[in-house]
Amino acid sequence: MDASGFLNESRLLLGPWQAFERDVARLLLANGFEDVRVVGGIGDHGGDVLGVSNKKLWVLQCKYTSLSPPSHDALSEIIEAARFYKADKMMIACSRPISDGFAEEKAMHERRGLRIDIAQPVALLSLMARTPTFPPARKQLREYQEDAATRFREGLLDTGRAQLVLATGLGKTLIMADAVSDLLEDGLIKDRRVLVLAHTKELVDQLERSFWYQLPKWVPTHRLADGEVPSFWDGITFATVQTARSRTDSLPHFGLVLVDEAHHIAADMFRQTIAELQPEMLGGVTATPWRGDGYDIDQILGPPLVRLGIAEGLAKGFLAEVDYQLLADNIDWKFVQESSRNNYSIPHLNKRLIIPTRDDKAARTIRETFTATRRRAGVVFSPTIVHAREFAAILRHYGFRAEAISSELPARDRDVMMSRFRAGDYDILTTVDLFNEGVDVPDVDLIAFMRVTHSRRIFVQQLGRGLRTSPGKDKVVVLDFVTDLRRIAEVVELDKAIRADSVEHLGLGGHLVQFANHNAGDFLREWMLDQASLFSREDDPMIELPQFEFPAPPPPGGVQ
Repeated sequence: MDASGFLNESRLLLGPWQAFERDVARLLLANGFEDVRVVGGIGDHGGDVLGVSNKKLWVLQCKYTSLSPPSHDALSEIIEAARFYKADKMMIACSRPISDGFAEEKAMHERRGLRIDIAQPVALLSLMARTPTFPPARKQLREYQEDAATRFREGLLDTGRAQLVLATGLGKTLIMADAVSDLLEDGLIKDRRVLVLAHTKELVDQLERSFWYQLPKWVPTHRLADGEVPSFWDGITFATVQTARSRTDSLPHFGLVLVDEAHHIAADMFRQTIAELQPEMLGGVTATPWRGDGYDIDQILGPPLVRLGIAEGLAKGFLAEVDYQLLADNIDWKFVQESSRNNYSIPHLNKRLIIPTRDDKAARTIRETFTATRRRAGVVFSPTIVHAREFAAILRHYGFRAEAISSELPARDRDVMMSRFRAGDYDILTTVDLFNEGVDVPDVDLIAFMRVTHSRRIFVQQLGRGLRTSPGKDKVVVLDFVTDLRRIAEVVELDKAIRADSVEHLGLGGHLVQFANHNAGDFLREWMLDQASLFSREDDPMIELPQFEFPAPPPPGGVQ
């Protein structure tokens, strides 16, 4: 590895151009810029990188050429980008020196009052040399994170295998990055090459950016995904498992392979790729180790070296407090009184027993809660993309700045939308499964479930979107518009977990589910026990139906 830094002569000469863009972004981050993001792509209006410094928004056009000077088009492109992004500063970063004609055209624009900074190769390398070893925004590990990083590192060195299970928001990626940084610094990874695998390119991109905060400047990073192939392999390569699998014959040897969202590691694609790569060390991290097929990922990664769940995170103040409101106020009490035991399927029970809350009523409840509890940002999980769009429109009717974000949108549009969401331009985003994994939205303090999932893993992942702490965030309010008996069982199971201090540690507080009427609670306990045989699920770990502990029921009433 080049001790001078990640943006070195090899990158300037060999590229690829995508890596040059990301290295420029990382260089800004390493020198104190905030909210740095790569926005280059179709429809980027000439902008490749955005960053904020001293409350000024910079837009950069990155021109990578291996031999020739950059094209004059870069000047008109950066001017268009500044207008589109409303930037305060313009810069062109280029891998080769500019021509005299380029300099003359730049001077012409400046005579018109447009200042365009040019970062030529010499300037980039000079800035790289002055860059501190670690970024100013490098995160200091908490005590439990230091312990987890130490155990992860020791597990890799002692047995060649390491697994961490930590709830969303407890810093899985941070811990993994810190451990890898130490191993590389001590020269304990064979060939000094690391491969980080993920199952989507979006997650690959987020992982690389997250690692930047913890890595010393002499560790370069690369991307193997979406048609991009590194020009050299020293350092850390972030790859989709699909791309890595298709190129195992041509890949170099990696001394360490890591898997993020490691519950995916049991899939054939991951197992075959790892088998062919044959790394000396293999590690993985996940918040949700359960798999629908029942496969035990411990067989590949070894038993978890650290298990830290939602309950512990809440108890120690590492996760946001949870105000969970399970809204089940639409029960057909006449049907309850007339029904007999075990004569109905779950779909039939749901259809006859629990009437889905109308979207307009749900939106009104969200509006009232958002205002009364002074929420800042919310996420709504919808059953379909169509519903997400329609529900966003209903929320706008109630005065929210709301938009739907889905996989149907181009990646760059999603990135811009997320940037605006973090900046406070939107109150609420509606989605289906887009926020399940690999999305960091710490300011979210309201979550609404408009859909039911029978997967504990997906449920916990979506709930985890609101558990991250951030300045000024007092708690996360969860509005669960439940329409399924199994969902009631799943939520109450979370409550039971913290009460019993179970191994999975999924509970969210001693009073997770509070029914306004004890008679309703008594009904749910009796009814769900009666229907116990209907709750078996082949596609997810079975849950043991909870035992409610309610006092004698008062006169009948509703459920809140």
